[in-house]
Amino acid sequence: MNEALRVSVEPVILALLGQQPDHGYSLMLRIRATMDVDLSDGSLYPALKRLEESGRIEGTWETPQGERRRKVFHLTEEGRSSLNRARDYWPELVKRLGGLLSPGAEPIDVPAK
Repeated sequence: MNEALRVSVEPVILALLGQQPDHGYSLMLRIRATMDVDLSDGSLYPALKRLEESGRIEGTWETPQGERRRKVFHLTEEGRSSLNRARDYWPELVKRLGGLLSPGAEPIDVPAK
């Protein structure tokens, strides 16, 4: 499952942030619990950075009383649109991957140009 999460970590982050804004460590714990994987911060934080740089999420620094400063992320409009697109294509992607990865899958022929 860890290998599959590397491909799907960005849509998973968008989905979780679509539920509620959150900070990195809490997101990591939620992903671990939801996906039953050992996600490392070395996988999560680069994905958060890519999502922020692409404008799909925004982070703001907060310092809750008595706690350490942390960056809380939330979806932008672009992030919400990206999440909706992922919700549209994800079932078909899973179906196609399932067919491709199943034992005895037929070879795919590519027509010559």
